[in-house]
Amino acid sequence: MAATTPKAPTAPGVRSWWGIPYATAERYRRPVVADFDPDLPYDRKGVVSVQPDSGDWLEADSGMGEDCLNLNVWAPEQPAREALPVAVYIHGGGFEYGANTQITSNAAGLAATGRVVGVSVNYRLGALGALSLSQYGGRLAEASNLFLQDVIAALTWIQRNIAHFGGDPDQVTVYGHSGGAYTTFGLLSASSANGLYRRLAGFSGGPARSIPAWWAEELAHRFVTELGVADNPDKLIDLDTASLVAALKKVAPTDLGVRGGVDNQATGVVLDIGQPGAVVHAHPMDVLASGAHRGVDVLLSMASDDMGWWVANDLDRFDPHTLDRVTDEVAGWRISRSRARKIVHAYDQGGRTPAEVRAALMADYLFALPAARGALAHAAAGGNAHLLVIGPAEGAPAVHGTEMYALVGQEQPGRSAEQAERDTRIRDILLDFVTGEQSRLWPAVTDRPTSERVGNPPFEASAHYQAALDLWEGIDRP
Repeated sequence: MAATTPKAPTAPGVRSWWGIPYATAERYRRPVVADFDPDLPYDRKGVVSVQPDSGDWLEADSGMGEDCLNLNVWAPEQPAREALPVAVYIHGGGFEYGANTQITSNAAGLAATGRVVGVSVNYRLGALGALSLSQYGGRLAEASNLFLQDVIAALTWIQRNIAHFGGDPDQVTVYGHSGGAYTTFGLLSASSANGLYRRLAGFSGGPARSIPAWWAEELAHRFVTELGVADNPDKLIDLDTASLVAALKKVAPTDLGVRGGVDNQATGVVLDIGQPGAVVHAHPMDVLASGAHRGVDVLLSMASDDMGWWVANDLDRFDPHTLDRVTDEVAGWRISRSRARKIVHAYDQGGRTPAEVRAALMADYLFALPAARGALAHAAAGGNAHLLVIGPAEGAPAVHGTEMYALVGQEQPGRSAEQAERDTRIRDILLDFVTGEQSRLWPAVTDRPTSERVGNPPFEASAHYQAALDLWEGIDRP
């Protein structure tokens, strides 16, 4: 870290520690949990993970690099009489982007309420953290679900050290948005994470989108072939990071229907069961259904127009142009064409364009369906589960990421009074969940997908979850 790196921001009523190393890791090796030196100032942001975009939005004052396994801690300025529950935020970004340096990862807003200690974690991304390479053995034998191993290392560090900051190691909630939510629920699949958390919350992501081992190996093959090292993958250890990032960007699918369809041809939590260097032992949905973690409280949420972000911001690539192409896509998820037509017809309403039909359909398949199924499975196994739908507010459409500022208690610049009210409610729901104050939440799921709604979604939340369950009944959502 350069000596000229500016000091990290402070917040009124909050003590903050930035860039604390929680582990060390050599390239493509598992993390080793680091010791904590309480005498260092921790007043500068840590290095962020290597990724394709080094834009200002990362707010990465210390730059990016491979030595990125650090976390930030925020605690109330006035220490509480008793240890506080801990809220650990896992940023999203499709396993390729994001950092704990962003304002949307700054949990000072939660700590300022005096109710929790907030933590935000950096983990390895993309070519250096989300590729499965352990099948090649040798110097790559540990390279499976490295990003998930990083998060588990961070939780191990938190369990050992969070009491120093006034946090309760037995009351840890892990929560995340999008890729961070899939990572959060991936913890259920890793026995090495057992006992490191008490509650899990996923916003626009949950116990789904797990990557099959066959695709993880195929993507790795494309990657090493692109780099010209297929005959000796160990050479990856010595290549420059820019070439690794560029190679993955070139060979990885970008279409959301491919990345989030039935085969999940993207990067993420790999079902590496039985593979070399395996980290997980089961699909997270199966773990919920088994009751093995019935003592873990669960909150699952979606935005009412989750996929609308791509309609508004990436229409050229997202637009199918015709409903027939949407039907073709759904049929490609190993669904009969007649069933695919029925599903597409159910979303072809209200004068929607083909792109809007695709967005509504994918929002339910990617987010509503696994949330509802996960909550019901957990409840049936004796667990406590809550469902939520986040709707729009004035100036804030309910698209993917609409709640990101609220999840860490920050104020989005220029927000309307209606958005402020919505976001404060989201923050308080999260705080009630983290602190275990169930009486302040709505009724938990039983045998129906009972859900709360925040903002102004264009549908009744519980009814929407039930409709998604009915429409997609019997269709797998891996």
